[in-house]
Amino acid sequence: MELFATDAPANVETAAPVRTWADVRRGERRTYNVPGSPWRGTWTVRRIEQHPNAPYALIVDLVNEDGRVWQSCPHRDAPADVDATS
Repeated sequence: MELFATDAPANVETAAPVRTWADVRRGERRTYNVPGSPWRGTWTVRRIEQHPNAPYALIVDLVNEDGRVWQSCPHRDAPADVDATS
């Protein structure tokens, strides 16, 4: 009998940690993959800073390969990549 035996097997796979917007830095690429959305694609972060009126929010400017710009104000703890197809 092992002193610290558990019921869980030793080779349990843990899920990869979810990157939130608070972890994102300028120049990183983020994925927004929601079917039917005109904003689908991979976006490069051009600007990210704390929102001046809401400490829990960020102001983010994203640029797509085709030159479209998307300004967003996500919650700092929200997932940085969205994939609704999986």
